Amino acid sequence: MSLGLTAAPVSAAKPAPRKIVYLTFDDGPNSGNDPRLLRILRREQVQATFFIVGQSLAADPDAVKRLYLAGHAIGNHTWAHEDLTHLSTTGIASTLRATQRLIGPVGGACMRPPYGAVNTSVVAEVNQLGMRMVMWDVDPQDWAHQDSVYIANHVISHVRNRSVVLLHDGGGPRVATATAVRTIIPALKARGYEFRTVPACRVPFRMDLLGAAKIDQPKPEPTPTPQLAVPTPSPTSP
Repeated sequence: MSLGLTAAPVSAAKPAPRKIVYLTFDDGPNSGNDPRLLRILRREQVQATFFIVGQSLAADPDAVKRLYLAGHAIGNHTWAHEDLTHLSTTGIASTLRATQRLIGPVGGACMRPPYGAVNTSVVAEVNQLGMRMVMWDVDPQDWAHQDSVYIANHVISHVRNRSVVLLHDGGGPRVATATAVRTIIPALKARGYEFRTVPACRVPFRMDLLGAAKIDQPKPEPTPTPQLAVPTPSPTSP
């Protein structure tokens, strides 16, 4: 005799929340460092965000196209790696605008202040330009530590969900950094992390740029994505 009981539906297990990490590289482009680093990122199918120095890009104007076509996001790191707190408001606007013009339409409306140096004038001018300021919360100081094991261990042990990792592809030899990245990516993937580009620095992929010989028109439009809420560190980057 049936008692009219029905089995309770089995609820599907909720997927584990995704953990995200943002790899960022400052002070490039650098033709001596980028090829190896880009090969590692391509092999691992990881996109990163590159904060570019204008005068370095002027020496290699095709670099921004190579980064963009590889799926990476591009941000502004001033023209000559100036400490913006030492500049007038006109100087702040000038160094950022000059770099943005050279980056062209594939650069996002985002910037990173050299040395992490900011004050009220810098913040006000960056906002006036319609740009997002992107800081970081994991810094292995790879510019000072030419030790790939140290760099990798520091990053892996300090990353949390939505961490922004500060590394460098310019400013000097970065063999240790590239070697560390080769260790960092699989280690964090094994811990359930996904690698993303910084939202404010992304722009839609435009097919008409594929055949462009030169990219020279700015497109400084802010994205609707909220700015990453990460603490501002003390200035340690070169």
